[in-house]
Amino acid sequence: MLLVGLTGGIGSGKTTFAALLAERGAQVIDADVLGHDALKPGRPSWNSIVDQFGDEILVPGSMTIDRKRLGEIVFADDQKRAALNAIVHPEIFRRMADAIDLLRNTDSIVVIDAALVFETGLADSCDVIIVVVSDKDVRAGRLSRSRGMTIDQITARMASQADPAQLVEKAEIVVNNDGYLEDLAREAERVWGELERRNAERE
Repeated sequence: MLLVGLTGGIGSGKTTFAALLAERGAQVIDADVLGHDALKPGRPSWNSIVDQFGDEILVPGSMTIDRKRLGEIVFADDQKRAALNAIVHPEIFRRMADAIDLLRNTDSIVVIDAALVFETGLADSCDVIIVVVSDKDVRAGRLSRSRGMTIDQITARMASQADPAQLVEKAEIVVNNDGYLEDLAREAERVWGELERRNAERE
């Protein structure tokens, strides 16, 4: 198994890139998907989150956590974001470890799609780190169109994440995503060839 950490700032297109690698045969573990699942009613972390942030984060008339409302709260307050991460991250890591263990004795290329690869120490367990980068204005445009985020929301999210230049310094493979989807697909082809080569060298 070749374990690959894939990261990049919000709006960089890392999850689109992960999907392109999956099309080529990668086993993708998406930290965002695991995080969303951890917010569902009945999950151990759900009770802790509601205890921490109150009923105001629930969709009116339901037990569902309003992720948009929760995001507005935590990305405006570093301490609250840290409190949320302290609840959710252990659940994400546990499920991520379970998924990796199932693939550990295979020849799979396993890609962990996660925004906080370095901040959480995940990078230390990875064989290769890929960083997807994109111009700040391009990222902002994507977030405005695809998620309906305001400039203030985009600015807060970007400010909460690592400087892309710092990520690039730590990466073995850098992918630029300022162009079109077909350009990113060509990058996926290039990177997949490199990952297959590295995986073969390990066997």
